[in-house]
Amino acid sequence: MLTSLTVTNFRNLKSVTLEGLGRITLIGGKNGSGKTALLETLWLLSGPDLPDLTTRINAFRGMLISDLEIIFHDKFYAFDTHRHIRISAHGDWGSLPRKLEIYLQNRQQIDTIHSDALEKASIERLTRPITESEFEIVFKYQHDNEAEYVSRAWWVLEQKSDDPDAPLTGGIRGERQAVPKRPTSVFMAAVHRENLQTIASRFSRFQLEGMDKKILKFIRPLEPRLKELTLIAINNIPVIHAYIDGMSRPIPVQLLGEGLNRMLGLVLSIGEVKGGLLLIDEIENGLHHSVQEEVFSMLLELAKSFDVQIFATTHSDECIQAAHRTLREHGPQELAFYRLDRVNEEVKVVRFDDEMLETATEFNMEIR
Repeated sequence: MLTSLTVTNFRNLKSVTLEGLGRITLIGGKNGSGKTALLETLWLLSGPDLPDLTTRINAFRGMLISDLEIIFHDKFYAFDTHRHIRISAHGDWGSLPRKLEIYLQNRQQIDTIHSDALEKASIERLTRPITESEFEIVFKYQHDNEAEYVSRAWWVLEQKSDDPDAPLTGGIRGERQAVPKRPTSVFMAAVHRENLQTIASRFSRFQLEGMDKKILKFIRPLEPRLKELTLIAINNIPVIHAYIDGMSRPIPVQLLGEGLNRMLGLVLSIGEVKGGLLLIDEIENGLHHSVQEEVFSMLLELAKSFDVQIFATTHSDECIQAAHRTLREHGPQELAFYRLDRVNEEVKVVRFDDEMLETATEFNMEIR
């Protein structure tokens, strides 16, 4: 489990440190304060040999179009690519940190990677190179003070056919150096639902382990009429269906409301990332305030069961208070809350301990 995180020169985060991370860590702050950016750094740190993550990461913010000229540049503080991004974390694995350094370099000045573990592969299999980016993104990772592991990626535009009028397709090529085993992560975006196959696949894993019935315990508070969940194929695509009291046939869970689907997604994601990190942007989305205490209680139970650490952003005082009321009885190590404040173009971190949260709740203070 991570105990601290330090980030420099990533997006709008010039330099921030979070100490005393909990089993469940909530991050508050005004719009643009860097909450989502912090989750993104944890996602990058969990894939230190996957430099293509720097292009995929924008999809969490709804950006699906890439500009060849700035494909990597928007990750750097103030778009200054002369300053390296650095992400460092301490954890319960020992006294030494795990470090990820990210930087751009000119593709004409490439140092050769020497390693038996080198994997040369195209993230997307493209056929006819037309244009390649002038720069490449480099991930330099140090695992528990061991040797450095270096991977890199660059952007290409190609045509997939010999037809000169065929549209150009963008993709990533790279060289990857395998790194030691580290915690994986799942990122749940604020307004994005996983596709049907992903959800069905995760549900199937619960079924194989005989735990699909246990899912009902965690999502039934949002739909008390729910009797059973099952997989039914629609046009050869497996879809989770729900048997509901009073209904003559099962219905796809996607029709049962945002709250139930949000909770189902949380439960299945925790099972997917056993021993790793679950990153949730705007955790309160779709969840009525009346069920949030029960939700946090269930999340803690699941997180402990699967040895998962949860990081979540929130804009809701009700959400923060519900988490505090629910988790304080389990000990201070279970909940950590930080508020990010922008001061003179820099982000400052304020950590609220149990006493501060208690005072804020008692006097109904706004701390989100």
